[in-house]
Amino acid sequence: MAVGIAQPNTLAAYDGAAAVTYTIEWSSNCRSAYQSIMSLQLDKGKQLLQTEQGQNPNNLLPLLLENYIDLLVLFISEDAALLQQLEPNKGKRLTKLAQLPAHSPYRRYAQAEINLQWAAARLKFEQYFSAFRETQKAHQLLVDNQTHFPNFYPNLKSLGLIHALVGTVPTKYKWGVSLLGLSGNLNQGMAELDDFTRQSDTDPAHLFREEGALLQIFLTAYLKNQPQRAWQLAARLPTEKNLLHNFVAADMALRAGNNDQAIDILLHRPTTAAGFYDFPYLDFLLGACKLNRADIDANAYFQRFLNRFKGKNYVKDAFQRLAWYSLLQNEPEGYQLYMELCRSKGATLIDADKQALKNAQSGKIPHYQLLKARLLFDGGYCSQAIAAMDIININTLKNTEQRLEYQYRYGRIAECMRQTEQAIAHYKKVISADANTATAYYFAPKSCLQLGGIYEQQADYATARRYYEQCLSYKSHDYKNSFEQQAKAGLGRLAKK
Repeated sequence: MAVGIAQPNTLAAYDGAAAVTYTIEWSSNCRSAYQSIMSLQLDKGKQLLQTEQGQNPNNLLPLLLENYIDLLVLFISEDAALLQQLEPNKGKRLTKLAQLPAHSPYRRYAQAEINLQWAAARLKFEQYFSAFRETQKAHQLLVDNQTHFPNFYPNLKSLGLIHALVGTVPTKYKWGVSLLGLSGNLNQGMAELDDFTRQSDTDPAHLFREEGALLQIFLTAYLKNQPQRAWQLAARLPTEKNLLHNFVAADMALRAGNNDQAIDILLHRPTTAAGFYDFPYLDFLLGACKLNRADIDANAYFQRFLNRFKGKNYVKDAFQRLAWYSLLQNEPEGYQLYMELCRSKGATLIDADKQALKNAQSGKIPHYQLLKARLLFDGGYCSQAIAAMDIININTLKNTEQRLEYQYRYGRIAECMRQTEQAIAHYKKVISADANTATAYYFAPKSCLQLGGIYEQQADYATARRYYEQCLSYKSHDYKNSFEQQAKAGLGRLAKK
């Protein structure tokens, strides 16, 4: 029996003579709890779920919603000790949810969501094999659920995410995809998410559409390479009373080159004093935005991040940015101090931290004007960035890395200013000057990625495909995982061209 969106919200199972009835019910407590959780008012959400369990102990929806809390806490805090503490919750919830009746579309769906959420959490802690296994379990449960309940549209949210990511997985992790028989591509995943977000809101499960909308924003920015479109979508989010929305909107504003708006969003974010979960990364993000604008207080936000954050990611990057701040403030001793801390603190799980460590180990001090131009460009201040670049005499640059960066920065700024032909010329100079695919610098593969995007926009798909493939040919650079994922996403977009 297929259960569509107009079916009742309560589903029951009976346990022999005891006649224990298990339900999935979007009660007022559960609705409010879900909305609180999705705004990162996690304590409030937990209290509402506890109230629901006291009033209606056979409603199993709180088990799924509790798992959202565990995922968000682990994802934000990156606390390895907390991972071990919370892990037993997964098995207990799955065992209980398996007691829902076979005719419930939530039975497989809820189990799939818990597996998928734990897979996402494990990736933060490099537990890759477990993450792939849980993703496989989630995928199979969702496929089965879609077969039995094709009108239960929340299936599309999670299937869309899996299919989009599987099609762009970096080579480093391809073994997991192949081993577990997962398949999919970006176009398929985005189509499924689009179908999901267009569904009717006559069923309480429409609340899940908020997740679908947030996933669409991130995939549009990072895999479809449409940061302006992603920002248009994120700009609609209410940000002053929802911390998750605040993060998404600020991140998309920055990615689209709207640095001032990102700062304004972050400065007006809801606080822990108002019951929102502590999110130290937002101080890192605010510090980065303020450094782009050369604000004198940028360093304070990096320090707040480092003082409060218990995880490992972005720690090296934060120390490097404090070093840059010192350099721009003409404090060479501060630069050396922070680069030493960059070497000794944090980890190298993400590309930004890998690059920061490499810079620290090199002992090279960044070129002042190139650094200034980079930060101004990162903030979308393109006219100021070009002014900083115009001061530089390329003949005074001391090494190959600086000369490559000079051409690359001009290319990025020209592209920002819609001077497309100039951007193409500079990118090609970078690529020709650094033809070694085993290069230690990221400027050439990134130039290939940018050229792929330009030619894709111009509908010159053959040339775009060639540059995306060339980006993939570079064997060793510090942003390999992220560039590779973006290049594969580009090739995925061109698959039907």
